[in-house]
This record gives sequence, structure tokens and C-alpha cells, in this order.
Amino acid sequence: MQVFKCEYELPQGKINHNVHVDWDEKGNLHFTEHDLGDGVKEFWGTDEYEYFMMIHQKHVAKFILCCFWKGFTFEERFTVAELRNLCDEYNIEYSTDNWL
Repeated sequence: MQVFKCEYELPQGKINHNVHVDWDEKGNLHFTEHDLGDGVKEFWGTDEYEYFMMIHQKHVAKFILCCFWKGFTFEERFTVAELRNLCDEYNIEYSTDNWL
């Protein structure tokens, strides 16, 4: 399920930014962050970058409560990096991976 989509215009070029979320058969929660465009080359040397994050099933409820807390008390939008920081702060287990 796509939960966020936007386009950034940077001096190096555009970045088309997408975030998808899904569950697996074990109840783990998966985030995929996919960035496309010339602006991505500045950071990764290629015009496409994909980042993956998985919240382990035993921590999904805690993660969702933390997200609600942040969603109701902060004005900024979430990024996957901020979700990872949230997990670190509240000792929520997750895994990450990426693809270039």
C-alpha cells in the first residue's frame, strides 16, 4: 500500500519519492522507500535507490502506538529514517536493507 508520494526539486534534479507499507505472513511490518530521479545520483551515484525496513512482529503494536503519539504531537511528516530513529529511541526491533 502506498502511504506517501511526493516529488522534490533539487539543484541536482528531481527526486520522485515513494513509501509503501505491507505485512508479511508472520505479522512483520515492511516499509519500502523508493527514490527515482537525477537528484538521487548526487547521494548514491545512480538515479534509483530503494531502502527497506521491517518492524518485527513482536514490536508492531509498540511501534504503532509510538507512531500515533508522534503523529498527534509533532507537525513534521515522517520519513523512513525518522521511523528508524523512533524505533531506536523506544527499543523497537527492526531490520533494514537497501538496493542500488
